Amino acid sequence: MLRIPVIICGILLGLLAATILIASNHSHVLAGLRHIIADPWGVVTLIDLGVGLLFVAVWLWLVEPVRWRAIVWIIALFLLGNVVTLAYLLCRTCQVRHWSELFLPYRHSDWR
Repeated sequence: MLRIPVIICGILLGLLAATILIASNHSHVLAGLRHIIADPWGVVTLIDLGVGLLFVAVWLWLVEPVRWRAIVWIIALFLLGNVVTLAYLLCRTCQVRHWSELFLPYRHSDWR
C-alpha cells in the first residue's frame, strides 16, 4: 500500500464530500446547474468535466481487471463525478505495492 496517495486521496475525498454537502444545504443541484449553464464559462467548465470523466472512464476500463467491476465504477463515475474517481484511486492504492501498478494495467500474471 502506498501511504501518501492514500492520505492525499482521503483528504481530497473528504474535502469534496464536505463542499458537496455545504452546497446541497445552500441550494438544489438543478438550480446551481441552471446558473452554470447561463454563463459561457460554466458551459466550458461542464465540458471540461465531461472530458475528464470520459478520460477517467477509459483509464478505469483499461486498468480494472474485472470487467463487471469496471462497468459498475464507470456508471457510478458518470452519476456522481470525481467523488468516484477519488474513491476508486483510494481503493486501488490500497491494493498495490508500487506506483506503476497504481496507474498501469495489471499484467496477466499479476491479476488477483
